[in-house]
Amino acid sequence: MNKANRTTATRILITNMFFLITVLSVNISFGQTDKLGEIVDRIAEINVVQHEYIGIEFSESDNYKNFKQLKDIATTEELVLLTDNKNATVACYATWALADNNYKDLKTIFQKFILEDREIRDFSGCINMNDYISSSLYHRYWGRMYIKKTLTDKILIELDSIIIYSKTPISWLLIKRALDNRIYVEPYKTQISILAFERENMDAVLYLSTWHKAEYADNIKVALLKYLKEQDFEDSWAKDYYTIVEELFKFNDPEIKKAIIAKMKQDRHWEKEKELFKRLLSNNGIYNIENEWEKQHY
Repeated sequence: MNKANRTTATRILITNMFFLITVLSVNISFGQTDKLGEIVDRIAEINVVQHEYIGIEFSESDNYKNFKQLKDIATTEELVLLTDNKNATVACYATWALADNNYKDLKTIFQKFILEDREIRDFSGCINMNDYISSSLYHRYWGRMYIKKTLTDKILIELDSIIIYSKTPISWLLIKRALDNRIYVEPYKTQISILAFERENMDAVLYLSTWHKAEYADNIKVALLKYLKEQDFEDSWAKDYYTIVEELFKFNDPEIKKAIIAKMKQDRHWEKEKELFKRLLSNNGIYNIENEWEKQHY
């Protein structure tokens, strides 16, 4: 074979190899697309955001297995598109996968669901309840950072910023998580004061009472007293009742003491944690609510 023929044969071989690689790539791509579609369909059919282990037997859930396959096979671009899937369970699992992969623009996905949230059914352990994608996404990422003790993570700070500055009504638990994650300086501090005193968020009030009390003392006192007088603690934990009373005692104010006694005389739900409250009261010079109330009125 002469040189010209060898060159032509080489070109033909290269062309054929390129064609074969292209065909194989297309077939693989279509195969992956088909498989991804099957996984999405299985997730939508179960239609519950199942965590890894569920039920009394604490067995690995079928939909979590589907989620792991989704995370393995889908590209970042596909996952972002799936966050808009018509099925909320599929959309939620897509956000989980992005969170697990430390997607750099996770804040945009989170912001989308803060503005227009979608309800899901969430099943973790033995707890089966309704939740929202914004909360589920946040806790998926926050949980990993909490375990690693990396609450200064950049992505988490971005998510917390969205929560603190959100003008859309937002879950009390998300606000509490964001406030518990770190001590904030300006301009966050001013925004938290807006949450506390304009929007009457009690977690924000308690945050300021813990970290910036000297600066906001008068407003904190007014907010706590208002909450104490107006709140019906029947529908809340006794711990919430305790926390408010404990913070108010720290002002060492006789008028506040009278307000506490009056409330506890009228609202007896503190008796769910009677011993805990008795210690708190005795530490502040109150040994019998009935006697103290009678002293104030006779």
